[in-house]
Amino acid sequence: KENCAEEAVEEKTDFIQKLERGEKVFVVELDPPFDVNDTKLMEGAALLRDINVDMITLADSPLARPRADSIASAIKMRYTRQMEAMPHICCRDKNMIAHRSQLLGMQMNGLRHALIVTGDPIARGDRESIKSVFNFNSIKLMKYIQTMNQEVFGSRPIYYGGALNHNNGSIDNIAARMCQKMEAGAQWFLTQPVYGQEDIDRLKELKEKSGGRIIAGIMPLVSRRNALFIKNEMPGIHVPDEVVAKYKEGASREEFEEAAIEISKQIIEMGKGIGAGFYFMTPFNRVSLVKSILEYV
Repeated sequence: KENCAEEAVEEKTDFIQKLERGEKVFVVELDPPFDVNDTKLMEGAALLRDINVDMITLADSPLARPRADSIASAIKMRYTRQMEAMPHICCRDKNMIAHRSQLLGMQMNGLRHALIVTGDPIARGDRESIKSVFNFNSIKLMKYIQTMNQEVFGSRPIYYGGALNHNNGSIDNIAARMCQKMEAGAQWFLTQPVYGQEDIDRLKELKEKSGGRIIAGIMPLVSRRNALFIKNEMPGIHVPDEVVAKYKEGASREEFEEAAIEISKQIIEMGKGIGAGFYFMTPFNRVSLVKSILEYV
């Protein structure tokens, strides 16, 4: 007997359709709270929803400091603020059983986007009492989700991207790893913060070599102290001297924010031709600052 069954048509999300059309997407990262007070998080989500941000992304306990669960926060945000969220899923804390359970629960609750990262290691001083898992790294977890999409999720797959540290090694090696992630199903890459032409040039070259969709990272610096800390203490992030010079000693909070907006606008203009969009990291949950930059865009 002839089998007339047809394969179900994939139900693509608005976000993935926009990427496939080549339209710019705008993603904003917010941090879940350290405690149970999510007022700032949810108020920020509502504000960003009202200015048509495409997606909020929620970190998964960065620097191995426990925060409210990224997936649970994304589910609440979706149902109480009608804002789509992309939780980060890191490999540090969960084995294969836990990952599969959370992916099933995530898709069951309508979440269909994720950022897959290996995860920051546990601080040396905590390693006696806290143990890492690392059953997967980011590429292995991507391949696992790729299989679940084929075997479990059917017409409603989970779409996912990867992190891109564009300054971490040679261009060829970084592009090769991007290609591995794309073969494992990654649809986009969120980059480390970009602050100058050197970063833009590297992203252009990585785009040419890999063909990947790059969403360029923008993290406004909110004070001179903040600028110097990121410049000197955050490996892989290059803050040029001319950027630091814009943050004058003794300036007011308002003057620092004006400098942050000006620099962010410059980066957006420089990066318009290379990326699939922009990814804004919100410093100290100052959503109003990010809103000012987005309104310019």
